[in-house]
Amino acid sequence: MKPEENILFQGICNEDCIRMLDCFNVESKKFRTGSCIADFSKPSDKVGIILSGEAVMVKYDINGIRTIIEKLGEQGIFGELFTFSGSSRNSVQVICETECTVMFVRYSELTKRCEKACRCHSTVVENLMMLLSEKAISLSERIEVLSQRTIGDKLISCLQIIEEKTPVGQTPQIPFSTTALSDYLCVNRSALQREIAKLKKDGVLTISKRKFKLSHALND
Repeated sequence: MKPEENILFQGICNEDCIRMLDCFNVESKKFRTGSCIADFSKPSDKVGIILSGEAVMVKYDINGIRTIIEKLGEQGIFGELFTFSGSSRNSVQVICETECTVMFVRYSELTKRCEKACRCHSTVVENLMMLLSEKAISLSERIEVLSQRTIGDKLISCLQIIEEKTPVGQTPQIPFSTTALSDYLCVNRSALQREIAKLKKDGVLTISKRKFKLSHALND
């Protein structure tokens, strides 16, 4: 990935990106599948950006039950300020689903006063604020899904959000396996499978592997 393609450096030319990467003391690390990229049980000043690979942000409660908070693909960003969690009762981690290359930069480096007052530094801060706004919207969508009363309603609400975000002409695709989807929806895996089978039988849902289509009758 070229520096200017990085989500934090949008709107900045390649030459300035390279200079800023050096100024911010950025570091890149590679992680194996299944390894922990970040653990927010301890305070951390680092912001991470997925350069390649896929990961999930997960929460473990005091009973060890896992909940998937977010799926992170290429350009996915994470950090303590993005978790929106102030509770010490839960452990939040970022776990690799595939091999990942991650770029780390300290939040304090991004927000520190620039001695040269350069425009590109201001652009990075603006991009960071935009990302925070997008995370807040994503959190609102997640609350909408989890506030549904039944497993079927949670699933349909989740699929409708995915469908709305899918570009015109493309087929919506679930970004999780069935097990991961149950962790994301906070429901029992077997119960979720039964609900999927019921929706398919009723003609509400058509699904092939992870690609799906919802019946338009839902909106009538």
